[in-house]
Amino acid sequence: MSETTTTAREKSGHPITNRVGGVFMHVSNMERSVNWYHKLFGMPERSSVTDKVHALAMQGQGLVLDQHGYDRKLAPKDRPMLMFDSPDVHAAYRYLQQIGVAPESRIEEYPGMAFFTFRDPDGNLLMVCGKPGSRDGLGGDGPGTADAKQEPLRYDGGGCELVVKDSAYYADATREGLTLTGRAFTESAFAVPLRIETSVRLEGGCLRLLYGKHGSLTFNYGPSSANGTGEEFYVRHPAVDKDFGYVDKGAIPVGEWVRLSWTIRERTMEVRVDGRLFHEQEGYYGNLISKAGIGCDNGRITMKSFVVEALSEEETAPRLPVSRNGTAADELVPDAACHPVMTADGLWLGYNEEWGCARTNAAYSAPFAVEAVVRSDTNSVVLYGGSSARVKFHPDGSLSFLDPVTKEELWAEGKGRLSGRFATVRWVVDDDRTTVSVDGDCRFEREGDYSGCRFAIGLGADVGSAVVVRSMEVEER
Repeated sequence: MSETTTTAREKSGHPITNRVGGVFMHVSNMERSVNWYHKLFGMPERSSVTDKVHALAMQGQGLVLDQHGYDRKLAPKDRPMLMFDSPDVHAAYRYLQQIGVAPESRIEEYPGMAFFTFRDPDGNLLMVCGKPGSRDGLGGDGPGTADAKQEPLRYDGGGCELVVKDSAYYADATREGLTLTGRAFTESAFAVPLRIETSVRLEGGCLRLLYGKHGSLTFNYGPSSANGTGEEFYVRHPAVDKDFGYVDKGAIPVGEWVRLSWTIRERTMEVRVDGRLFHEQEGYYGNLISKAGIGCDNGRITMKSFVVEALSEEETAPRLPVSRNGTAADELVPDAACHPVMTADGLWLGYNEEWGCARTNAAYSAPFAVEAVVRSDTNSVVLYGGSSARVKFHPDGSLSFLDPVTKEELWAEGKGRLSGRFATVRWVVDDDRTTVSVDGDCRFEREGDYSGCRFAIGLGADVGSAVVVRSMEVEER
């Protein structure tokens, strides 16, 4: 039975299920932890992880890996330990108040899901999570202020007509604009390149601009102790289910009118607040046709205008010469999946659903060194040695190395941080050791027998990201 179907709730049903829905394991590096637990349980390796919270399905309960505590520098006592399921989170909240248990936080509510935290007598932090349920205690199962049989609320934003989704808890067209808690979308779909622009006032909670199957910009997000509000900014890729978090990015003003614009081109995104650049990010966003929208969680917005503007198309082109011992003798040939283009800065490579990279035509035997001048605004650069070796610079600033001989995945925390500008990455494979350096600074070193290594050199980005390669040189030692 679908979630939108109304069912009769048993009056005797308890609002907190006698079952542990999840056990929290707080981790500092989600990708490393997911790969470690997958190996532990014999599950397929995950080469990329999309969220700060990742649930592993276990036999009975879920193991919930959570990175928010480390990112927010929360004390261990302020990180939840267990999660209990609830068919009605609002009813569970009222029940705890009735029995004298003070919730630690207000309910955080999102489409189809809500949660809050509380403590046991020893101070252990616990969580209740499940369907939002009834706000008024009358047993209603769905959000909205109008009868489900009525026509949905529509609002003319001055450039697009928005339709309020049934997930909205509150929506009203006032003289100031559309006041909303929940989601509203355009009925029409729009193709990239485009610009979404809105004049909006945030009255608390977090604000979301929406585009694509997954895409969203989340402003003013924060920890549960602040009712899910703060100065965190999140970008979810419009084409792939991949999140990028910026914990100290800053917040937009609350209680004031602001003008937000989100420009999405084939290979770049740009976000502006009142005309000032707030965020920019590279990736492949071409071939998207989708509705646009706006929303608010744990608060309320008033939207005065909403416009989607079509922009002109961009041109594309491929390939990059590779120098070998000072002479142009090879090429970096990109897969079509990278959506390659030659820009004024160099060879642009992206990565969405389908993996791809650019690789040399020739294979090189140890000892050799490869030096690439690269830039990635998400700190996402991956060097490949055939299919057996990998040097990966992660968005969180860590570096990982997949050893081609032992097949071990080794991590160096804080050693993968790039400047955001062009950097020279040098990977040396000698017979008895391998090293990785950035702008002359050695970031990783490992001894081993690499004398039998021979592979083509590849370079690319991680999922949802892009890298620009200005130059590459291979030195046979």
